[in-house]
Amino acid sequence: MSRGLSTAGDGEEGLRWSEFQSRLRGYVAGRVDPAWTDDVTGDILLRLLENKERLEQARNPLAWAYRVAANTITDHYRRRAVESRALAQAQAEAASSAPTAAAEEQQAERRRIEACLMPFILDLSAKQAEALVLTSFQGLSQTEAARRLGLSVSGMKSRVQRARAELKRRLLACCEFEMDRRGRVMGMLPR
Repeated sequence: MSRGLSTAGDGEEGLRWSEFQSRLRGYVAGRVDPAWTDDVTGDILLRLLENKERLEQARNPLAWAYRVAANTITDHYRRRAVESRALAQAQAEAASSAPTAAAEEQQAERRRIEACLMPFILDLSAKQAEALVLTSFQGLSQTEAARRLGLSVSGMKSRVQRARAELKRRLLACCEFEMDRRGRVMGMLPR
């Protein structure tokens, strides 16, 4: 296959393919749950096959193959974490599908606050208002909002940060706020 990994007929210059597969499986088995060893090993072999030209051109093909293996294992753990969070969120949503009186009151309070803030937000520049509405009122993450608006994530984060700072400045100019020691608003009086 290459000078670092060889098929059975390539002689002694490299590691034989069957021996490599065995070592790779052992490498994976030491890093992932036994139930996932074969799947992750298969993913690694597939990536190596898809990148055969790069593997053959690598200065040290064996090291390159193990780097692919390490990256594939990292991707496996990322996928599993996303799946676990999604499952936990689905379970939490199922458990809380019947709103409690406290949750309903909290939603009502949120709607009242949003109604008070909306005139201030709509008075911001159109770009800043749009950024705040998407992220704070519609519940999109900054990444999702950036994708929707065709911006970079860092550009969206900057826009949201500037919009929040401007909103804060305008609120403080309009009203006097009473805060607790943690910085939470306890009350407010118009200036």
